Amino acid sequence: MIAFYRRSALYSAFFAPSPEIRAAIDRLLRLHLRRKPRRVLDPACGPGLWLSHFFDQGSEVAGSDLEELAVKLASARLPARGAMVMVGDMRRPPDELGTDFDCAINLDNSVGHLPAYEDVVEHFKSMRQRLTNKGIYLIGLAIREPNDKIQTGVVYERGPVDIEGGGFAALRTESLGLQPQTRCERIRQIAITANVPDAPAVIAEQYDLLTFTFAMLRDILAAAGGFDVLGCYDATDEGLPAKPFRKSAGDVVLVLRASAARTVSQRGARSVVKSSVKSAVKTAAKSASKASKKSAAKPAAKKGTTASPQGASTRKRNPR
Repeated sequence: MIAFYRRSALYSAFFAPSPEIRAAIDRLLRLHLRRKPRRVLDPACGPGLWLSHFFDQGSEVAGSDLEELAVKLASARLPARGAMVMVGDMRRPPDELGTDFDCAINLDNSVGHLPAYEDVVEHFKSMRQRLTNKGIYLIGLAIREPNDKIQTGVVYERGPVDIEGGGFAALRTESLGLQPQTRCERIRQIAITANVPDAPAVIAEQYDLLTFTFAMLRDILAAAGGFDVLGCYDATDEGLPAKPFRKSAGDVVLVLRASAARTVSQRGARSVVKSSVKSAVKTAAKSASKASKKSAAKPAAKKGTTASPQGASTRKRNPR
């Protein structure tokens, strides 16, 4: 995503929240917060697209991002009064941003970019400290079990779209599937541009995103001090329809609220999460080994016929 952060016009054209998802997020806030938020925190704010949405509704907003240029773009997008944006790590957003937020938002599986599951615990613990007693956290992530199969191929396409400042561009995002040894989903993004100032004709990136088993996510939330899940919504549909919070839920937006305080030692938190991750990776590795042996044992297709890959489908997954 960093290649797009450094080109604000491209990022805004490809990733600006649509009117449909803006309306869906506002609906979730009315349902779970019962009013418009007074103070909103985005711990991975990028160029401030969601912060701008809430500021325009009258909220005080604050955000942070590791990428300095993205923070500069967010600062330029937002007025100095009623908004604060700083360079910072989502594992622990800068203390200067303050506390007592009644809403935090972090969509598009940004938490999946963290290096390790222990970092996710640190992130949730930090966010818990910044929310009011009844504050809510809207977070996007992926819940996948070790034996889950996800369809590889195109998961999101946008464009061609006109780019502010000149030219046009198109984006394709592909899933390369789950990596058994890491539990990560590998993502590839390719953008084609034409006559866009200071942009190459092709921009290509590949990165891995953390995914979570249901049990692992429960352990992480508990290790962070405790969160209640108020709602679970389908992130593959911009209308964010409700769906059950359970195993194999896939790409979701969760609405969380801090539960009664629980004391968990740092060593205990690490132990719980490492055990949960180890179990998931072991199960995934066994599954991959069985699938490999089964594939090797399968007889070759007869001459004159075509063998279809297992699970092949022409159905596209909805955009995230």
